[in-house]
Amino acid sequence: MDVDIIKWSNKEVMELLHKEKISSFIKDICKSQDIDGQCLLSFVDRDFYDYPFEQLKLGERKRFILLIKKLQRNNRKAMYELGLCEDQTLNNPATNINFVGTNLSHLSYNLHNQLQSELYATNTECISTYTPDVKASKLKPEVWKTAIALGYVFLVTWVTAVVMVIVHDKVPDMKKYPPLPDLFLDNVPHIPWAFDMCEITGSFLLAIWLVVLFFHKHRFIILRRFFALAGTVFLLRCFTMLITSLSVPGSHLKCEPRFYPPADDLTVWGRRLRQAYDIWSGAGMSVRGVRTCGDYMFSGHTVALTLLNFFITEYTSRSLYLLHILTWVMNMFGIFFILAAHEHYSIDVFIAFYITSRLFLYYHTLSNNQALMQSDSSRTRIWFPLLSFFESEVDGIVPNEYEGPMEIVNNLKQWLIQFVIDVKKSSMAKIAGTKLQEGAAMGEYSVVRLVDGIKRNLSLIEEYKSSRQRLVTLDKTVQAGMLDELPDSDLRHRNIAELTSDTLFREFSNPPSPIMKKNI
Repeated sequence: MDVDIIKWSNKEVMELLHKEKISSFIKDICKSQDIDGQCLLSFVDRDFYDYPFEQLKLGERKRFILLIKKLQRNNRKAMYELGLCEDQTLNNPATNINFVGTNLSHLSYNLHNQLQSELYATNTECISTYTPDVKASKLKPEVWKTAIALGYVFLVTWVTAVVMVIVHDKVPDMKKYPPLPDLFLDNVPHIPWAFDMCEITGSFLLAIWLVVLFFHKHRFIILRRFFALAGTVFLLRCFTMLITSLSVPGSHLKCEPRFYPPADDLTVWGRRLRQAYDIWSGAGMSVRGVRTCGDYMFSGHTVALTLLNFFITEYTSRSLYLLHILTWVMNMFGIFFILAAHEHYSIDVFIAFYITSRLFLYYHTLSNNQALMQSDSSRTRIWFPLLSFFESEVDGIVPNEYEGPMEIVNNLKQWLIQFVIDVKKSSMAKIAGTKLQEGAAMGEYSVVRLVDGIKRNLSLIEEYKSSRQRLVTLDKTVQAGMLDELPDSDLRHRNIAELTSDTLFREFSNPPSPIMKKNI
């Protein structure tokens, strides 16, 4: 059977599937896709989850996987001839389930660790010539999610600005509470221009990040990741600033609470919101005239430097090691400048770097390994709601793929053309909807008129019936009056039936008598 399976045609494959009682849906797929014996041996784990097998039920998929693995285990020689295995697989019948390549996004974490330990324990395992492919198979831009992330970071930065105004008004008295002992600040002299240099370093990092973002093919995905992480870290910073008010770290800082003239609470909060807007519009940077006190635990400048450094190194090619060294040097020098300016305690900088780096690593570890996130999806939704929402359509590592200027321009043109087409379609749909509403209104008006006409006809019929009844009654009264006027001799000699219509008309041609008028 080892070599014969290579010569199998689609007919033999269909006979095997029928014999193993595989579902008809899989049979139809194998028949339509012309799967032969060589295709069965070359199946990898990713194939069971991609098109056209993505709609399989769990039981159907598992039975099909077990059948393929069994065929591959029993046909190692044929796989070697096809170049799917190395030669050492012929020496040992033991075969790892991982020998045809593993897509880690579809295996559980424990199974992967167990298989890896078995793979490295012995040298006789079957080694695949395929490299594991854990890159994402679907990468939708989802611009609307990026817009939500942008709104989230705008809201958080505004809240941060308001909190910075509040903690400034709570800053401890410098005469009563001197600077706390600090290992770095006590041994490094104050450098007045160092804090401005820190912000200039951060501006350079921001410029590099914007260039990377502009040319990256999946810019909307990484941009919403940046917004989500930045917003989360600064939201955490709001709590740490409010919980504990540290004393001013340097005597050169002129920090004291603001005192507002007597006014109502609304006026005081209006001034605070004005100051918060100045901080928010100036991005909290001293080079733009923003000076605050009390916002020490933890350093917002360190957060910005660390986030920019990590995102640049993550979403650029590994071959650009000089760029990565440069960003790390700028990150470290920026932190040094913060401490040299005596604007923060050492613990502020250390905690900021630790929290930012850990959140970055946790976020990317879970988003790059969807099996880890999906295996405990309920806990992930509770503890990482932004991750569960923003990464729901990303099933692996985002590759570092870039676009040239011409490609970007062409994509922008296509996007604009598609946008215009969508707008036209929506306009036409709106016009069609308006016409439909007008037609419905006219139809409703016609139905109302029809119902009114029917009602009028029914009323005319009723009026006709009542008029006819009145005419019959009037006719009887007239006949009775005529009989009263006839002499008794005529009544004796003539019958009422003998009164023909001519006689009646002749009688009516004469003027009626007063008695007749009275009877009428």
